[in-house]
Amino acid sequence: MSVVGDGALGFRAAPGRDRRMALTGFDTGPPPGDTSWEVAEGEDQWGDAECTVTAGDWRLTATVMKTPLKAHLWWRLGIVPLGHGLPGMIRPSGDRIDGWLYLPPCGNELVNVNLPGAASERRGAADSAAKILLAVGNAKIVRCGGEPFPDPGTFDWSGMEAVHLAPGESPCGVELPATVRKKNSDLAQLGAFGAGPVARCTALREGDDEHGLGLFSAVVLHDEAILNALSPDGVRATVRVSPGKPLDLMREDLRYDGDAATRLVCGDGGAARFVHVFAADSDAEYAAIKRAVLTKVAGDMECR
Repeated sequence: MSVVGDGALGFRAAPGRDRRMALTGFDTGPPPGDTSWEVAEGEDQWGDAECTVTAGDWRLTATVMKTPLKAHLWWRLGIVPLGHGLPGMIRPSGDRIDGWLYLPPCGNELVNVNLPGAASERRGAADSAAKILLAVGNAKIVRCGGEPFPDPGTFDWSGMEAVHLAPGESPCGVELPATVRKKNSDLAQLGAFGAGPVARCTALREGDDEHGLGLFSAVVLHDEAILNALSPDGVRATVRVSPGKPLDLMREDLRYDGDAATRLVCGDGGAARFVHVFAADSDAEYAAIKRAVLTKVAGDMECR
């Protein structure tokens, strides 16, 4: 199923030929048959270009944000990375799916999409969201004079479902302190830390909402520009990483970051990671969990 509309994705300022956009590859969507599509183009309350596609009760919105998002709780905006080196994420939320994609050639601009995605249709809806993000984002990147993202064709949503851990297995590869692990022996893991530009991993206790924050949840970004586009507070603390040595973490480094992040940087000034850690325990246990998460991420950086 595909929809083509002149100016239908919020690019009214572009020439007519370049404004012609397509929403392609829907795996879930409006009912087939004679259901009519309505496409409305305009601006949201912040003046960002927005397109709304409706068919009966089915409603999709796609927005191109021309200014940095800088949102409170930005670290909750995604659960599953798009993968394939794409700087974006998908988040199931109730009976809908949200997604965002950062556009490096276009300053701090982001594409956001929101569409129906009930649990029984979640993978198909996630596919649709990812393909829309890519189509809209690439069209905008072309107009910014950049190189479009390659189309991966397929997406892997296995990280959308929690995996129960064996006794003693470390969630997300994070070696939890014994005091924390003793109280939380039955854990599951949602997501993983990986090599892509954005990752999130969550340790879930028995009874936790699968898409909640669990015992702890950590987001790792590889690019400070993405952090600056999402976070209102940027970097709060910087910690240097030296190969073969434990992190030199001060008390201030282990405080809760709020809407900021902790920067880990190789001692030679090379690779950097931007880490946000949420944990539901006391201040002392939060500090212990954050230390363990930062140690795990630093170990994956392969500093020299």
